[in-house]
Amino acid sequence: MPNLSTITLRRLLTGLTCLLIAKVVVLTLVSYRDYVPPDFHADFLFGREPYFYGSYAWAFYVHIFAGPVTLVLGVILLSNRFRLRFPRWHRILGRVQAVCVLFFLAPSGLWMARWAMTGAMAGSSFAMLSIATGLCVALGWRAAVQRRFAVHQRWMQRCFVLLCSAVVIRVMGGLTIVTAADAPWIYPLSSWLSWTVPLLIYETLRPRKPTMPRDPETPIAKDETGTVARATG
Repeated sequence: MPNLSTITLRRLLTGLTCLLIAKVVVLTLVSYRDYVPPDFHADFLFGREPYFYGSYAWAFYVHIFAGPVTLVLGVILLSNRFRLRFPRWHRILGRVQAVCVLFFLAPSGLWMARWAMTGAMAGSSFAMLSIATGLCVALGWRAAVQRRFAVHQRWMQRCFVLLCSAVVIRVMGGLTIVTAADAPWIYPLSSWLSWTVPLLIYETLRPRKPTMPRDPETPIAKDETGTVARATG
């Protein structure tokens, strides 16, 4: 059983993560004024005018609208309190999340990766990130359908870690501004570190046994190891 200091640290980290996500979502919403209509003097769109219109524009707008939605839904869906209190809404929002990631966020991110401003290194990172995010959702969805809810939980946690790369890379960008670091390799490296390091930390620290609180109103299911876990969907 975790001690008090571990619980306190976990709550602090959760609160900090939620605050950072809220900040990124708000900043993204505020930045819409630079994107609709497109202002090619804005930071992200600077230099993109030659190839913006057409398929890139479609992918770009899909991505910037789907991104905040998936982040907010991720916070809600990972809440055990919400899942236990509103199991029906957990299932509904989970389906919305899966559709947003599989059919909007991941494909648009994969398409945009071709035009990463700093070249192939960053582009390959964003492409791999899009594929990995979509794969996590697909495997999580399959596990839920098979009623392997402990497995489902782990895949969706991985998905959320990958979604939070949007937060991490902005934090890293802020640090480069504060430290006045301006080397051309910083952004490509940050694009990789923003999701590989958090995913590595998650895989290192995650519990090896299911941790989902039991819901007495749902049937019992087993994960792939035969461990009993309560079904929630």
